[in-house]
Amino acid sequence: MGNVKKAALSLLLASTLLSACSQEVEEEAAGSKDSKENKVENREYLQSFQGNLGHVHGLGVMEEGFAFAAHTGIKIYQQGEWKEAVYHPHDYMGFQVREDGFLSSGHPIPSSDLENPLGLQKGKVSEESLEALAFNGESDFHVMGAGFANETVYVFNEQPNSQLDQGFYRSTDLGATWESILAEGIEGGVFQMAVHPTNGETVAIATDSGVFLSENGGQSFEKISESGQAGGLYFNEDELYYGLYNGEATMTSYLIGESGTSNVPLPDMKEDAVMYFTETDNKMAIYTFNGSAFVSEDGGENWKKIVEEGETVS
Repeated sequence: MGNVKKAALSLLLASTLLSACSQEVEEEAAGSKDSKENKVENREYLQSFQGNLGHVHGLGVMEEGFAFAAHTGIKIYQQGEWKEAVYHPHDYMGFQVREDGFLSSGHPIPSSDLENPLGLQKGKVSEESLEALAFNGESDFHVMGAGFANETVYVFNEQPNSQLDQGFYRSTDLGATWESILAEGIEGGVFQMAVHPTNGETVAIATDSGVFLSENGGQSFEKISESGQAGGLYFNEDELYYGLYNGEATMTSYLIGESGTSNVPLPDMKEDAVMYFTETDNKMAIYTFNGSAFVSEDGGENWKKIVEEGETVS
């Protein structure tokens, strides 16, 4: 009988310990979740930044502000303040902002465990981890475009990898599968791509000969600009914005489907031009070939310089 009591007591103690451990694990998990949510809510994943951006390989609008993919990681400008993304110090290339975060290629910092080059990665500025979508350890896509609210990605693959030869490709499922595209009509050296936010069949390419638009998934392109070095490609639902330099810098809004154009006012830029452009709710940001950046709160009527020769301006 004593042995039975001892066994019952042992079972009771074990059950109590397991219950306590389970409760502790649940509390730790809840605490970890609360801590993470607090960090996101308080934006502790951002810290103050002043300094040199180095080269920039992308610009977009996030909830946190205008995001610049700089040589030393993602830098964000909002309401007169510069921040940097604590979790993303990598040298991102082909940087594309999406509604659920960003897509990018490029190179990790030397101390990272990420494979170099990055291939195609998906991430959020508020999260440390990246999701490898394709070709990590194989490819660095300098020229890439992705839809803001669709799963279409276009790349110009400069070096063959395990699946792709050199040339133009697209994926309609965020890099799970790829198909070659003809890209007929493209002239000049390819510099930049942009994809319509909701219609993955519509894509634009900037070259040193001008701007080229396709509405059939990149199979054929039509030149829609004058000749010159093009850049600053950006789509909203109805317009394609593009920059051009042929002796002077210009910025143009092109109405999709109607072929109408209008000029976008630019700040005074001597022997410089728009490299990257983004806008939201009449707020605009540009980054130039010579390493300056400007923001406008009124559709380009007035501009404020926030970067000069790569250095942030207080």
